[in-house]
Amino acid sequence: MKGIGGALAMFTKKEPDSKKPEAQQKNNQKYSKAQFAESRQLSRIEKDILAAVLLEQKTYTLQEAQEHIQQFMNGEAQ
Repeated sequence: MKGIGGALAMFTKKEPDSKKPEAQQKNNQKYSKAQFAESRQLSRIEKDILAAVLLEQKTYTLQEAQEHIQQFMNGEAQ
């Protein structure tokens, strides 16, 4: 019985959240216009919008790209 308790402790032990810095790095990563065109996270429409509004020589975070998409959509609606 003693061995089982040790095994359970191994599974229930809370690990420090080491993924937070990695997630923050992912949010700050910058991508080129071509990389957004190849992304699987974006829809075809979003890729088309980014192809029209992003500059070739500049890089953007995912957050910045989403903001460009929203600005484009809001501009089209007005």
